[in-house]
Amino acid sequence: MSAASSVFRTLVKKPLFVAITIILFGFSGVLYAQDTPIFRIGTGATIGNYFPIGGIIASSISKPVGSRDCDKGGSCGVDGLLSVSVSTEGSVANVLGIADGTLEGGFAQADVVYWALRGEHVFRTRGAIGNLRSVANLYPEAMHLVVSFHSGIRTLEDLADKKLSIGPAGSGTNAGAQLVLETRNIRVPKENMLTLSNSEAYEAILTGEIDAFFVIAGTPARLVSALTDQHKVSLLSLSQTDVDVLHDIYPFFSGGTIDVGTYNTVPDTLALMVPAQFLVREDMDEKLIYGITKALWHETTARNLEKGHTLGRFITLDTALDGLIMPLHPGAERFYREIGLIGDHVIKKEEPEDEISEETTEETTALEPTVTEESEQEPASVE
Repeated sequence: MSAASSVFRTLVKKPLFVAITIILFGFSGVLYAQDTPIFRIGTGATIGNYFPIGGIIASSISKPVGSRDCDKGGSCGVDGLLSVSVSTEGSVANVLGIADGTLEGGFAQADVVYWALRGEHVFRTRGAIGNLRSVANLYPEAMHLVVSFHSGIRTLEDLADKKLSIGPAGSGTNAGAQLVLETRNIRVPKENMLTLSNSEAYEAILTGEIDAFFVIAGTPARLVSALTDQHKVSLLSLSQTDVDVLHDIYPFFSGGTIDVGTYNTVPDTLALMVPAQFLVREDMDEKLIYGITKALWHETTARNLEKGHTLGRFITLDTALDGLIMPLHPGAERFYREIGLIGDHVIKKEEPEDEISEETTEETTALEPTVTEESEQEPASVE
């Protein structure tokens, strides 16, 4: 068997890679067609969840010129549209890319969207970003606190004298981890708090360089699965008090359970959950976003997502409007009104009032990472 045949046989066993291949190669004949609009979806690293899910969605909403009709087995996307999944550094990069026009749409954690709207935390230097609009809520992501078996970490308070990674500067994981530490008043010495990429954290916890690391991802996260399969780590379960305090201050956080069996040898684990959301820029054409929203919720897209990725089953119309931070784009709103999902009530833009205590704000400023245009680190494998 030739090497090419071997590669092909490997790919056809993995639907999510097939979806990506369709986008990158199946539409190659029209990539340079002047009349074909290209809709770029900012996702995350290729080894994370955002990128393959973005690939499936991009394929599902695309319908380049010359495609077969939907009822004849062709794409059920937007006529004449080509969409591509773009690998990025994750939520923060996607928000900035959409706002600045280098992306048409993208995925972002709700906490990152919250800070963008308010111009706080990782967006304090940039200022409030108000030209984002929502298309849909996608699926819940869990904040995993991965701890070494030999670390002796049993509670969040135990992190104070340990060495840990809070994720790359500017990432959604980094911002979320800082909020947890600040809100629970856990002060980790600066020299003990690292900002490693996921691959670096993986190596560091195996070698004993760190005792724990944070990672926000849909479950199961491949990075965590790889470590638990080696019986090297476990997950720290939060207390209900931890969850309640954080939710009261930051409404985008909620409590949820990472069920037993999700990871090898890991029991039911109480974790913070934060939704992943699909955003576009405010000035995008209403008719286009209406068509994209309609295609996103077409039954063929649902089948593609369920078959193509383990998280696809969580992307449902029933939860499409849950927890949205930014108001709906008019095109998306029109679709949801037509199907009766919303009536007179629509999501209003939140006024950036200061709901955070002075003490918490001061701590956030002190720990705030800088957001650079280009990161020298390997892209985070989560978003």
